[in-house]
Amino acid sequence: MKITQVGRWLAIGACAAVLAGCETMSGGGLSGLSSALGGLGGGSGGTASGIQNVVQGASAAFKDYSPQEERELGSGFASVLLGARPLVRNDQLQRYVNRVGLWVAEQADSRKDAQGRPVVYDWRFGVIDSDAVNAYATPGGYVFVTKGLLHTLHSEAELAGVLGHEITHVVHGHYLAAVKKGGFAQMAGGIIEARSGNGALSGAMINMVRNIYAKGLDQSDEYDADRYGMLWAARAGYAPSGLIRSLQAVAGGSAQDANYQMLMATHPPAQERIARLNPLMAEKFAGIDGMSNEARYQTVLRALD
Repeated sequence: MKITQVGRWLAIGACAAVLAGCETMSGGGLSGLSSALGGLGGGSGGTASGIQNVVQGASAAFKDYSPQEERELGSGFASVLLGARPLVRNDQLQRYVNRVGLWVAEQADSRKDAQGRPVVYDWRFGVIDSDAVNAYATPGGYVFVTKGLLHTLHSEAELAGVLGHEITHVVHGHYLAAVKKGGFAQMAGGIIEARSGNGALSGAMINMVRNIYAKGLDQSDEYDADRYGMLWAARAGYAPSGLIRSLQAVAGGSAQDANYQMLMATHPPAQERIARLNPLMAEKFAGIDGMSNEARYQTVLRALD
């Protein structure tokens, strides 16, 4: 499947994203969440320092790429992911995940390019036809969840938390940082050049992308994505506990189960991630209910059967 076709497929129903978001906003008030960075700092010097390191790392990761180059790189990454497993051929499902994802992405803090202009992402969300339990993001704004993960979750709030986590990987430059740390800058340049010229990726380029996803991101990046993913979903009107509940759902998987092996090999243990999020639930998100939309999620999920 060519990436231009992928873009059209993933963009199904995008114009209805705002309407979908409005449906979620009848949940609890979010006035206490107006400050993303400071609010998540918690009073702990170590936590605040860690967040500052993340911000500095993200700035360094973006420095070498213009927004257009980042999009071209993400296009190459997405073509490799979809070359391994295609999207589920279900318009209703793809439209639904796009609506939820686009609304959550609207809540993320924007970043600025080298000229100080806000970067606008051309977000695309999709469901990959795989029984593996996982989710992926690429530079530039492609976000994928697997069919297996959707079957594992129980509500729209859980899906929103997962998508918020992946959105953070994009806006904080985690995969760009992985490219630099892995010594793949030259190879990434080749991908950007190939995609901008509508050319094919070489075998070495494809192997580089596969290597990055097989190795996974730094654990600090995963914890960062958890904290901010919870925030973006809560801003969108979803129950902030959704991400924790999604982690509880996947925590029941076994490393002996082939469908969980990649997730468990590339992420910190789910229970450790939950333990780090629980203090936020008890403090910063205390008293915030939000929507779960379980019935709507289950109705859409039945379309997979």
